[in-house]
Amino acid sequence: MTGDTSIQYVVQNHSDASGTLGWLYKLSGLWGGRQGSLLFWAWLISVFNAVVAIRSMKKMDKLDNMALLVSQIVLAAFAGVLLFSESNMPFTAMPAMYFDSTGALTNGAQIWGMNALLEHWAMAIHPPTLFIGYAGLTIPFAYAIAALIVNDPSKAWVERSSRYAIFSWLFLGIGIGLGAVWAYVVLGWGGYWGWDPVENASLLSWLVGVALIHSFTVYRQRGAFKRWSVMCACITFAFVIVGTFITRSGLVQSVHAFEGDSVSLVLFLALIVLSVVAGIIGLVIRWKSFGPSKGGEDSIENMMSKDAAYYFNNVIMVVFAFLLAYLTISSALPSWLPFGGQALSAGTYNTIARPLGIIYCMILAVCPLLSWGKTEGKQFWKRARVPGICALVLFVILMAYFLMYLLPSYDAMVAAGGSTAASVTDYGPSWYYNGMAVVGFIVASLLFFNSLFMLGRGLRAYKKKHGKNVFASLFGMFKDHAATYGGFVAHISMAIILAGLIGSLMFVNGGRVPGVRSRNRRHQRRVRHPGFHAQIHRQLHR
Repeated sequence: MTGDTSIQYVVQNHSDASGTLGWLYKLSGLWGGRQGSLLFWAWLISVFNAVVAIRSMKKMDKLDNMALLVSQIVLAAFAGVLLFSESNMPFTAMPAMYFDSTGALTNGAQIWGMNALLEHWAMAIHPPTLFIGYAGLTIPFAYAIAALIVNDPSKAWVERSSRYAIFSWLFLGIGIGLGAVWAYVVLGWGGYWGWDPVENASLLSWLVGVALIHSFTVYRQRGAFKRWSVMCACITFAFVIVGTFITRSGLVQSVHAFEGDSVSLVLFLALIVLSVVAGIIGLVIRWKSFGPSKGGEDSIENMMSKDAAYYFNNVIMVVFAFLLAYLTISSALPSWLPFGGQALSAGTYNTIARPLGIIYCMILAVCPLLSWGKTEGKQFWKRARVPGICALVLFVILMAYFLMYLLPSYDAMVAAGGSTAASVTDYGPSWYYNGMAVVGFIVASLLFFNSLFMLGRGLRAYKKKHGKNVFASLFGMFKDHAATYGGFVAHISMAIILAGLIGSLMFVNGGRVPGVRSRNRRHQRRVRHPGFHAQIHRQLHR
């Protein structure tokens, strides 16, 4: 903020921006470069550690103490990268050769500073929100390892780390979204998600974080999925480190990545391996004690049950995260491995992600209607009837939009030929491509209203039990049962996102001019559905 030119990092990453957001761009220089971002991340871990320490001061039991020890070891590893890697040291002095006799910068250093592409409100906020999520996910990992060490299979460690997991996962999601905004507005990719290696790296821990939060729910309510919870906590943290490993190791090429260095490569790789191995060895030793409690089962007795839905939720999220990680680093793998030495296109990722995402959202839509153990048909119909009717109405509206705009968009893109046609025909025949969109709209409609009605039923039950008004009941419900009802809000959001993704990614032709900063409105090209133009043409020429 003061522009101290005696520090090389400040000279290389300072912002000269002025105006309303000038202060924010100056502050963002702290996390805008390789060294500063790592320092900021380490500082955030220390903040989370301090919060854990303050909250546990009155109890001071061995579980909290051990969790603090584990998280402090993680912090020490980050400090080691900062101290023992010259390229990661944020306080390196500016070489004397860049100063003249009056102490002013010279030899080109006077024009150094933050890349102008980073001076955007979304990019200024994007890294810190991601780092808050990354740092916070250290705490569930620390408690999982602590529970294994002290042999405490009770739900105490889950209850103490759940809020950290949800808070961190939420901030991680916000950070990913802000990065998408920046990519769309500034980079001119013609979209907001390009399956770039560093984009994928940020998504890995978010995906397994979904499995972690759902495993915590089963752990608390049923005394099951204990091993799932421990391993998901370890894998989520490992993928956090995988993200920075990809960004800083030079393993893959990305517009977001920093130049690689050997110290980061070794230390972060060691941290990834140790975090997973610690969980595996701990579970092997504590296998019996971390088995399901009485009344809870890890096995699936009936496919039409919440147990099955939660199980497949975890499997899909974890398997997709590992598959995404493998495909992301495939260009650095030996050629004899599948996809080894190949830089995969966005189309490859979309081919996998689109149907898998719809299947996953279908599981989310059906899960609230199911019971633990086994779901009776009459019970399921009673829960599904009203939200199902509402979902049918919404689906009819979406289908009208599909027939009026999206389907003509598809036909227009195919008729255009060349790369425009290939952007849709490469995914398969028209019946598959459009059929997937229709199924996606069905799933989005069901997910939206099933989650909305479950939220409403919960609010009504809480209001009746506590005798409060609607607003007080809503606040109390989220305060007392944040994971459950926050989950329904997240599911509603997922329904909206699914419908939006279908329209904005599958049936849009065009984007912003590549390589041109979109701040200059002369170079902007609005994204529209070809079907929109076709509809206007029909209206004008009836």
